[in-house]
Amino acid sequence: MQTITKISLQQTPGRYNLFLDDTFFCGITEDTLIKLGLKKGMQVDEKELEVILKEESKNKCFSYCMRLLARQNYFEKALLEKLKQKEYSDEDITFALNKLKQYNYIDDTKLAEGFVKDKKKFAKKGPKYIAQALRMKGIDYETISKSLQDHYSEEEEFENCMSAARKKIETYRKKSDDDYVVRGKLYGYLSGRGFSMQVITKVLEKLLEDKNE
Repeated sequence: MQTITKISLQQTPGRYNLFLDDTFFCGITEDTLIKLGLKKGMQVDEKELEVILKEESKNKCFSYCMRLLARQNYFEKALLEKLKQKEYSDEDITFALNKLKQYNYIDDTKLAEGFVKDKKKFAKKGPKYIAQALRMKGIDYETISKSLQDHYSEEEEFENCMSAARKKIETYRKKSDDDYVVRGKLYGYLSGRGFSMQVITKVLEKLLEDKNE
């Protein structure tokens, strides 16, 4: 058995130094301190020390997540990859992610909605591009579908597609006066930006119609 002889504050808020028999043992978070009821004079055996270290490992994983999220938002898949790179155990990772969800610090649904709005407004990308990007981030089909349905209308897709086509069409016309060639190049370009076949067709018909009037 060993005795907790001292618990002192660290310079980092919410962290403490734990001393056993007047020798430094480890740093612990306030959560570990409170959950395990650690206090000066308490005697602990080897099993209890293992519990302290195990609890501290989980809390360190959670604290690392909080530091990451303080700088930017993360989708769950990206955060999971970060934690695996730091070689946290599966148990630590599960604990941290569940706690983050409990406090609403990570929410893939809200992030997906924000991603749709951002790519629609600023990058002017089409729904297919956005859906593929979200799938790469580990978002499920249902969440992607609902986010696009709620935040990207067909009218907005048409406007973005038309804007992209108008910016590009003159570049292609300088290289060729053949409408068939220009149409083919525009179709490939707009398709690559994630617009649907139906919307691209409408846009190209409108552009070529305007030209021939």
